Amino acid sequence: MRSAVKPRDLLWQRTDLAKATIRVFAEDDVPAVAALFARVYPDQRWSSQAACESYFREMLFDNPWRDLDLPSWVAEERGRIIGFQTVMPRPMLFRRRPIRVAVSTQFMVEPERRHGFTALQLIQACLSGPQDLTLADGATDLSQRIWTRIGGAVPLLYNVHWTRPLRPARYALSLLEGRAALPPPLTFAARPLAALADAVAARLFPNRFLREETELAEDVLDPATMLAHLPDATGGNALQPVYDSRSLAWLLDQTARKTCHGRLRARAVYDGGRLIGWYLYYVQAGGVGEVVQIAARQDAFDRVLQRLLADAWRHGVAAVRGRIDPRYVQELSNRHCWCRWDGTSTLVHSRHPDVMAAIHRGDAFLSRLEGEWWMRFLDAGGTKRSGQSRSGRPHDIGAPISETKLI
Repeated sequence: MRSAVKPRDLLWQRTDLAKATIRVFAEDDVPAVAALFARVYPDQRWSSQAACESYFREMLFDNPWRDLDLPSWVAEERGRIIGFQTVMPRPMLFRRRPIRVAVSTQFMVEPERRHGFTALQLIQACLSGPQDLTLADGATDLSQRIWTRIGGAVPLLYNVHWTRPLRPARYALSLLEGRAALPPPLTFAARPLAALADAVAARLFPNRFLREETELAEDVLDPATMLAHLPDATGGNALQPVYDSRSLAWLLDQTARKTCHGRLRARAVYDGGRLIGWYLYYVQAGGVGEVVQIAARQDAFDRVLQRLLADAWRHGVAAVRGRIDPRYVQELSNRHCWCRWDGTSTLVHSRHPDVMAAIHRGDAFLSRLEGEWWMRFLDAGGTKRSGQSRSGRPHDIGAPISETKLI
């Protein structure tokens, strides 16, 4: 039975004919929200409705940061859910002071209600909580328009992504494949030609990032090592994430299960036995290696970046792509990375001007682990949208940890 709704949970109730109500999301609402998800995102084919519902429960009721003061919200009209706004709490530090962050994701409204007041009410409910900062890094144009009209902002520095082509011909071909610009048989036939062109280019123009420093060594990055050295890698930022052993292990496991981008590879980089940084990215031979996080001690970012590029080259990746860390624009430029605004937007909202100012000047450590990018809502449980893995086997959520371990 659905739990009773307290008066404080009924923030807005429309008085027009629609009679929509904004209230706190309850676990009993999961089937209706999953059904709404299927209507809003018909291209996302989960293996089953039960699998989709299970993932909603896992993310919203079993995550290690759950906070009853920062709930998710639903819009209800005549007993039917027509809108949903996910809120995932995240702890962070601002100038060494603990703050509460609400990560906004899965903002969706019934298609025929998108241009009404429901979307505005849901976002207002999300932003009205006790959090110090609200963050979204996969926002749509609709979300962006509403956020900016009610006091939110689009921080330019965290809306730029960098790309480093490693095999330019194969990368160009992968872009054509992704946009269905060429018939599949033609792109398949062009792959050997692209490989040949890249091989010739590699001989004529040797990659500088393959000239590795012999004093550097690498090893598998585990959650314990990452947790122990996180303050050294993020300490220069006013805003930085906070983890404990349970939350970090859970987050990395969830990230590894997002197999639509390939297999997650996490490596620690050492100089004479001293850890200087690490990188996490998805290995996808012939495709784009999406970077989840690069972290480094002061003055070591370029060396860690170089190891990432060399590792991706050895694994057959066509290009590497990640979100800009504003502190290291020069290092990325020196490695011939090019930058662009890449689709969805990062949005922020805070009642604290100093928090907003820090983000706008790039004084925040916000990798793809700190927002919503790692989640699998819009990746059909983590696999390709066809519901098949690259090996042809169907995937479901909740794969055994042994099958998704870091490499």
